[in-house]
Parts: sequence; structure tokens; C-alpha cells
Amino acid sequence: MRRTCSILLCSLCLLLGIVVVPALAVKINTPAPDFTLRNLHGDKISLSNYRGKVVVLNFWSTTCGPCLAEIPSLVTLQREFKNQGLVVLGIALDPSEKPVQESVAKLRIDYTNLMDSNKDVYFDSYGLFGQPISIIVDRNGVVREKIIGGIEWTSPQVKNKLQYYLKGR
Repeated sequence: MRRTCSILLCSLCLLLGIVVVPALAVKINTPAPDFTLRNLHGDKISLSNYRGKVVVLNFWSTTCGPCLAEIPSLVTLQREFKNQGLVVLGIALDPSEKPVQESVAKLRIDYTNLMDSNKDVYFDSYGLFGQPISIIVDRNGVVREKIIGGIEWTSPQVKNKLQYYLKGR
């Protein structure tokens, strides 16, 4: 509903000749906007809880084929680098939890998944569009990478980049 109202308001502003400045997309080398979302158990989780870790924020939905295709490599990545300080946070954009829970079980996702059903973090805090999109946040809470589209997270290039951030560079 809020999104519909925003679209209507923007349309009205355009008709009246009022300049509308859209929400700015998250930028590389700037602090990652903090947020708090609920996980699939109903617990509140904040990005700031992971300060000191390298965090991959993976925005996805159960209806996105490329999202589902990259998840197995994210699971592998989390398992391989967890002891070095890597955290993967899936941020599901689905309107309800049930399909997310089903996908988590089916794909054996063992990293934390959070619900952003209203897309407040996705649109409002991070200014994102399209799926999947991943944001890599370094140990100091700074955005280091924005990856648009599905990738193979266990490729040597990606692993080397993550090891660079895990070493604190």
C-alpha cells in the first residue's frame, strides 16, 4: 500500500511540475545503512550486530530463477568462510514467509534469512531494483561491492575478493 501511495504521489508531482528526487542507491565506500528485520523464527536481527564480520547481503525472492540458482554456491561459501568471519544474510523480498520457509528447507539454506516483505530495506534504505542483488559489507560496516545479478559465489575470482576483505584490507 505504501509503495502504491508513493507511486501515485510521484505521478501527481510530475503532473504538477514538481521535481521529485528518488531515494539514492547505496554507494560503494560509504557506510552500509543499518536495518532491523525479523528472521524466519520471528527474532529481530540488525546489520549492526555483525560489525567486525564481512557480510554478504543477498536480496532474493522465491519467484526469481537466478536467485534460486545462486543460493547453493552461497551456502557453500558461508560454510567455507564462516570461521574466517564471513556472514551471509539472505534478505527475502517475498510478501509472505511460507514460500521462503519452503525454499530454505528445499535448498538446505543454513545461513540466516530475513524477511523484507514490504521492501523497506530493499527500496528505501538501499535504493535497489532487480534481483538478485548482493551487497558486500566489510568488517567496519562499509559497502565494498554491489553485485547485480546471479553469480557463482565459489568461483576463484569471488573467493579471492572475499578473502581480501576477510583479511581486513
